[in-house]
Amino acid sequence: MKHRRAAIVLSVFAVAVLTTAGFGWYSSSSGRPLTTTGHLPLAPAGTPGFEQSIPPSALTIPAPSVPPSVSPPPASRKPPKSATPKAAPKGDCALPAYPTAGCTGVPAGWSPQKTVQGDLTVTKAGTVISDHLVTGTILVKAADVTIRRSRIYGGVDNFLADRIYGHLTIEDTEVVNKPGESVSSNEQYAFGVADYTCRRCKVVNRIEGWRIGANSFAGAGKVVIEDSYAQLAVPDGMCESVDPHGDGIQGYGAPTAVIRHNTIDQRRDDCPTSPIFIPDQDNAGGTIEDNVLAGGGYALRLTGGSFPSVTGNKIVKGSPVYGPVEVDCAKVGEWADNAVVTYDFDRGVVLKETKKLQDCG
Repeated sequence: MKHRRAAIVLSVFAVAVLTTAGFGWYSSSSGRPLTTTGHLPLAPAGTPGFEQSIPPSALTIPAPSVPPSVSPPPASRKPPKSATPKAAPKGDCALPAYPTAGCTGVPAGWSPQKTVQGDLTVTKAGTVISDHLVTGTILVKAADVTIRRSRIYGGVDNFLADRIYGHLTIEDTEVVNKPGESVSSNEQYAFGVADYTCRRCKVVNRIEGWRIGANSFAGAGKVVIEDSYAQLAVPDGMCESVDPHGDGIQGYGAPTAVIRHNTIDQRRDDCPTSPIFIPDQDNAGGTIEDNVLAGGGYALRLTGGSFPSVTGNKIVKGSPVYGPVEVDCAKVGEWADNAVVTYDFDRGVVLKETKKLQDCG
């Protein structure tokens, strides 16, 4: 691992014209690839909202996984692994508390009323899916669909056949791994892509959480992610072989988003991008408020779009590799009450504020 990181640093200037990675491809029923394993997002001519990647094996030198201005990372800070996060005590996760595994996703004692083996494709407008176990992905191809109290092993996707099907509402629903699988190697996002609301959603031991994107495609609209929880993880050895650059919430060609009162824990990912990553990649930006963020290269990266309010966000002390935030201050309206904290993940409470982030940069 040390040799690999050294090679990355030596090759930075040789690849300075290349864009750092962290962008997965959108999925589609038209057969587009679901994931990317490379580091170089290059949009094909005449194909809006796409990126194309070159696998590291095709290069004569390794592609950098961090911005050229950043020093090489220290040794891994990943805590010991467990199959699932500890459930928090029952109770309200509203502020001043934050979402935990115990107050998001399906409720305690839940059992499915219906099990669907494989993918579930929804084609009727106004469909309500509740208390389902879906072993594949829910593919939404209709307007005004609602998904409630459901457990899914694949994901939820409303970007199909080059259009967005919204508005999609997802509540008290979780994307987790199938029984017997501790950490998934699935690089596809758990929830996406546009014109959806995800409330009290949960993601456990996956590489990617939420995707916001496809703004140039028909049907794209505002995204709201709130009161939700994610514990992200990468299988052992995958960083060395694939280096997937996972994100909690990633914007790529994204419409306006409201990202409010979520907990995103990326400490178990040794090759991360960021818990919240909205870069300069044709993103509209949005409102980022009252989130707890842990892990990542930087925990909060906002460099693309306009951000009227970035307030009340808490970065867990010592968890990001390079620093708490990477933010373009010129694109931020209000910046207030953001801080570095110590945090109790089991109970979802801030223990102590250790540093105020007065400067958004």
